[in-house]
Parts: sequence; C-alpha cells; structure tokens
Amino acid sequence: MINLKRLKELLSVMKRIEKDGFPDESNARAYFQEKEEVLEEIGKALSDLEEGYSQEIEALKGTIKSLRGAIKDQSQTARILSPEEFYFNMGKTIAGVWMKNQQLLGELNATPNYKTESWVNPKDVHWETGKGWIGKAPLDTPMGDMSTNDQYLINPIYETRIMTDAARHSIMMNLVSNRPMAGPSLFLPQRDRGGVILSWLTSYGQEITGSKPEMGQRVELKAYTLAGFIPWYDEFEEDIYADLGRMFIEEYTESYGREFDTQCLTANATPFTGAMKATGIESHYIKSSSPYGLSYLDLREATLKVPPEERRFCSWFIHETLLSRMTSMQDTDGRPIWRGPNDSKPGSLDGYPYHECDILPQAGENLKSAPFAIFMNPKRIQHGNRKGMELKRFDGTTESLKYGEIFLRFRKRDGFLVTRPKKNMVVLRCKGGNG
Repeated sequence: MINLKRLKELLSVMKRIEKDGFPDESNARAYFQEKEEVLEEIGKALSDLEEGYSQEIEALKGTIKSLRGAIKDQSQTARILSPEEFYFNMGKTIAGVWMKNQQLLGELNATPNYKTESWVNPKDVHWETGKGWIGKAPLDTPMGDMSTNDQYLINPIYETRIMTDAARHSIMMNLVSNRPMAGPSLFLPQRDRGGVILSWLTSYGQEITGSKPEMGQRVELKAYTLAGFIPWYDEFEEDIYADLGRMFIEEYTESYGREFDTQCLTANATPFTGAMKATGIESHYIKSSSPYGLSYLDLREATLKVPPEERRFCSWFIHETLLSRMTSMQDTDGRPIWRGPNDSKPGSLDGYPYHECDILPQAGENLKSAPFAIFMNPKRIQHGNRKGMELKRFDGTTESLKYGEIFLRFRKRDGFLVTRPKKNMVVLRCKGGNG
C-alpha cells in the first residue's frame, strides 16, 4: 500500500509540468496522458489510506484537483517545437554536457547520471535555480556538488523524438515486439502450440480430466548497454547549436537503426543472437550453389515448412539484389510471383509481404551454405527498451593522447531475444553443405 509520505513525493514530482518544448503533438499527448494516469493512481491510493489522516488527505485531494486543472489547461496550450527548435535544443544540451554547464542542462530537463549500473530515473531528479539539482530522497533536498559529474541523460521527451527518427533508418524497429524494461532483465513465457487444453462437458457433474495445460519455459530478455563514439570539436557558439543538434541526430539515428537491424537478424551471440543465427531454425536448401539460381518452387517449399497458423503472419526479409532476381520470376503458369508495393502496403513475393534489408547477404556473394534470406513473423523477435539516453564528453582515448581528438560518447540500453524459432522461421541456403 502506498503511504502518505510516498503520495506527497509523487505529488511533488507531478507539480513539475512541462509547458512547452514537445517535438511533436504525439509526444505532447503521451506526456499529459501519463500525468493523468499518475493522478488517477494517486486518487485511488488516497481512498485506501487508513483513517487518522483526514485533514492531510483532504488537502492532498485539493492539490490533485488543482493539478488536473493545470494539466487540462497546459495540454491545450502546449507549444510544439519546430524541427529547427528541436535541433537547437539538442545542440544546447550537447554543449551543456561538453562544458558541464549545470544550469543550462537543468533548464533543458537533462539529468545527471551517476557512474553506477543502475541509471538515474529522470523523474527522480530536477533542477531548481538557486538550489541546484534536487533529488527525491530526502524530498526536495539539494544533491550537493555535482560539478565533477560528466555524464547526463537527455530530456526523455527528446529521446522519444530521436528514436522516432531512428525508426526511419531501420527495417525492423516498427515490426518487432517492443517491450519497455524497468530492470536489467525481463522473463517471458514461451509456450509451444497446444498450451491450452479444451474439454467438452456432456453431463452435469462430469469430471474434467486431462485439463492441466502444458506450461512453457520462461525465457529471459536481458538488456545491455550500447555505446558509440562520435568525433567532435570544442567550439560551441550559440549560432551553431542547431547544426550541432542536427549533426548528432543524423549520426546517431543512422548508426543505431542499422545496429538495431543487425541485432534482430544477423547478430551472432555478441551479446545477442539474431533470427538468422537462432538455434533450431528451419532451413531450406535451394537447388543451386548461388542465390541467382533461386526458383519460385524454392520459395513455396520454404514457406510450407512453417505451419499455416503461423505462416499468415510471416514476411520475407531479403537483400535488394535478391529482389532484382525475383522481380522477373514466374510460376509454371506464367504468372509473376512479385507484386510491387502500393497504397502504403509492402510488396509481396508469391503472396507474402517482403522487406528489403541491406545488412543481409547480397545475391552475388560466395555464401556456400550460409543463410541469405529468412521467412518469419517479426513479432517473434522481442526488443527490450530501457529508457534513457546518456551523453558524455569522452577524451580518454588513444586518439586523444596522440592527436588531441576528442569524442562525444552516447549510451543506450537495449535487449533482443528471438522466441520460438523452431518450426516458425525458415532460412534459405545454397546447396554445398549443412552449415
């Protein structure tokens, strides 16, 4: 049960409502919706508190009522940042990290991140002019001298916008199952088909036999930290803030989007295993030693290795050079197997959607028996997203010592897990081995 002290802490956090600075309308709606849900939970908790706090409870109810009004008013007047203003604010955040400008970072709703495995929750820290960084425990107490801190989490609202941009550089990000993670790992149930047993009762009082379901194993989705380094410079004048923000976002989103697809498809246990390397996945060997020898019969035989109830949710994932071969393929009746994209729908190969992914092997590569295409339901890939994007000035490198080159380091935490690959996914391989 939530106690009275915790309720006061929550309300203290709730009083800090953003007035503007949302990258787009969807971010603004999500932000104020979250505030409404927190107030709803606080209201329910108040009704469950034991008697003896009637005066304080009434005061808290009055606070909740005023906050609801403030949220309603501000949600209607929240200002949406233009793209240029968003880039400008991101550039200012980067400059603040570089120069350790605490006030500038506080005004942009960045938060200091301690050098621990458990990252700071941005909801637990805020900046107050004249007081400095304020933490939640003890409530509203300055956190002391933070001048030596050199790593900061960016405004969570900006993080959401950046990840939206990153999805434009990724094939898989909007296709896989995305799960928020509050901790370093998440356990998921993994059942095979037939986990639920149904029984018909034909008479009153009939005993139900054999009704115990088959329990699947629990699989663990772990999150690890991904770090990247961007070569940087140390001139941060106000007139280049927008260029600074744009350059970082373009560099980050492109590299992260490609890495996301790699971990989903081709990674080989470092630290994740992609779908094409998953243990137990089905294989179909085409009758040629080169992908150029692929026929429409290979596609049909491969898809039939996936049960129909799973097959209807599957798509092909291929390299564009392989698609160029498939566009001219016909079945025995002279019908083309390829249909181009139309009306915002993906194209199809022999009736199934396909997605071009340039991290997959090209048709002209010497593949031997290595997989070069995959047919699967992308929702079988679980992506765990631990919120938080950290920036840090990083000069502890060999390049810095030798050449004076410095870097901006970014870190994010993600987890990837391929579930139920056996009999649900199939890869295409060339003849030439059983590897």
